[in-house]
Amino acid sequence: MIFSSQLSASLAGTAVALIVMIPLMAAQALTKEQVDAVASQTTVVIAQGLQKGDIEARQEWNPGSGVIVARNGNTYYVVTALHVVRTREVVYGVRTSDGEVHFVDDTTMPDNIIPFGEEEGEFGETIDGFDLAIVKFTSDRDYPVAVMGNSAQMEAGAQVYISGWPNPEDESARRTREFVEGQIRKIVNPPSTDGGYSLLYSNETRRGMSGGPVFNAEGELIGIHGRGRSQGEEFCVDPELSESNSCGIQSFHFVRQVEVEGLKLTFKAPPVDPDTIAAGMENRERADTIEDIYEAFTFDVRSLLRDQPSGGCGSLLLGDECEGN
Repeated sequence: MIFSSQLSASLAGTAVALIVMIPLMAAQALTKEQVDAVASQTTVVIAQGLQKGDIEARQEWNPGSGVIVARNGNTYYVVTALHVVRTREVVYGVRTSDGEVHFVDDTTMPDNIIPFGEEEGEFGETIDGFDLAIVKFTSDRDYPVAVMGNSAQMEAGAQVYISGWPNPEDESARRTREFVEGQIRKIVNPPSTDGGYSLLYSNETRRGMSGGPVFNAEGELIGIHGRGRSQGEEFCVDPELSESNSCGIQSFHFVRQVEVEGLKLTFKAPPVDPDTIAAGMENRERADTIEDIYEAFTFDVRSLLRDQPSGGCGSLLLGDECEGN
């Protein structure tokens, strides 16, 4: 049995039914390997497009993570942390499990990124609202969508997994996805006033995993990871608790925020599709490794905006041109 609610509004002029489905009975627990396979198929890398010479010039570049949560036709919706896409009026890329990088034009189509909060302070020291954002990309390929779980049913001690793409310790161009196991330590109610954080968990995370999904033992999305363990005066909810715990935002709050914003999305209800698990098991090596992330996210932005304003050319190597169809 499920609970569903439907809203009638429009997102960028497109009619899409919002159906929020939350199971009243728990789904069957998966093995760690099975949840990892789901994470492998639904976790993405999000990064600002690079221009030729950016890396050589040592310009700051901080890729983050995200998770595919909905689809409408050829439009996919990714949830990430707001601070992952804090720079606006640029071109981003979303790297999916098949190795493709999909353009996100935020220069001429600002509704491709929908923030659920607002950074405050000169350097975005605090966030009014939720440290969440939706990123839209377009593709005619079939990508698995994460199953939406009910984070309101989670309790301290429950097993959770975080998937994301951490920055390497050195300056290597190679990236690999990480899948980290832990337990919920505390659920804060109401959520923090700085970013809306409410989940504290023991999982050890690293920079670059922000925006990545938090899954429960059934492979359902129950949160978005936002911050690692506290460093000095930087903490997410409570200074003492944050010393040994990372933190995220419950999926419950994300779903509510979608309703508040009047967005029309359809979320996938449990259980997890066995085909998603099988695909993740089979394609994990390709999905979880980026040999050269700088090449993958280097775009000829001028050609992109001229020929393909809505994206679809695929990622470009240094010096290549984007040829429109």
